[in-house]
Amino acid sequence: MAEKKSTRKSKKRAKRNYNYTDSDMEERRKSKRYPTEIEVRYSSEQGLAVEWITNISKGGMFIKSENPLPPGTPLKITFSVPGREDLSIEVEGVVRWKAEPSDPSIIPGMGVEITKIDEKNRRIFEELIESLTKKQNQKTA
Repeated sequence: MAEKKSTRKSKKRAKRNYNYTDSDMEERRKSKRYPTEIEVRYSSEQGLAVEWITNISKGGMFIKSENPLPPGTPLKITFSVPGREDLSIEVEGVVRWKAEPSDPSIIPGMGVEITKIDEKNRRIFEELIESLTKKQNQKTA
């Protein structure tokens, strides 16, 4: 019976490594992700950090980091709207998964789900997503 438990644990660990292809991840996501480069500041119990958002969607973002935080870590996140540095967005989120820097085939960092956003920030955030959608559509046209 101990062997079966061990096997189950290793299968769970394999799932948590998120070694999915891009198409697998796109199918699992609720919202389309848009590639971007936005400097982000976030705080957690571990302290403050400044990193880069490399893709973003209506529901979350990927923050590139050599020191990704563990899944379940709550974050307070602030970033400026590209091209509108006078506009900043503040949200709360939680780390849902992480990619360790030890794997050279993937970008290290963490997937963050937005868990709380007020109405003012939501409007600005939705405008950002809309501008990224237009930018992406122009590239493919």
